[in-house]
Amino acid sequence: MESGLLAVIIFGVLLLILTPFIFYGLKMAGYNKFAFIVSLSIFFIVVIPMVKYSYRSQMYSNDDLKNDLHKAGIGFKNSVRVIHNDISGIKNMKQETVVIMDTADINKIVQKIESDPKYIISPKILNLKNETTGKIQYKTNRNYRFKNNYILETYGTIDNYTSRYTELKFRKDNDTVFLKKEEVY
Repeated sequence: MESGLLAVIIFGVLLLILTPFIFYGLKMAGYNKFAFIVSLSIFFIVVIPMVKYSYRSQMYSNDDLKNDLHKAGIGFKNSVRVIHNDISGIKNMKQETVVIMDTADINKIVQKIESDPKYIISPKILNLKNETTGKIQYKTNRNYRFKNNYILETYGTIDNYTSRYTELKFRKDNDTVFLKKEEVY
């Protein structure tokens, strides 16, 4: 966990602990409505981001998944389903997702990967993000096979400040897809 995030969480918890004292202090001074409004607003200002941050892995929906797959250049006809999702980090957000897709769609994607002129068979796992030097200005794709995994990598910038790396792993005649996404702000 990042030190800045830890400091914000500690500050938020301390503010929540102090909220009843602020309420009773303002109430004793004769500001009943103001005490209620201030205490309630402090509570919601602290609790809503904490709840949102703690449940963001569960809030990743099938629509978000479809959007990520389309951004990576993956087309599919049948439904997709998120089985497991884990998101961590704020400034350097990392996400690992296990997806179930139709086997026919996966076989079409594998055929598309194999027909790519830049397709290679690699004896080791490659990482497009680590191999790219400097700030990348455009989206770069690479397709390769490592053992029986077909891997599609995408690396590029979303805007001037955010870079996104996406890695999708497929297997022929298998309905499980592994999605790994990193965004650095």
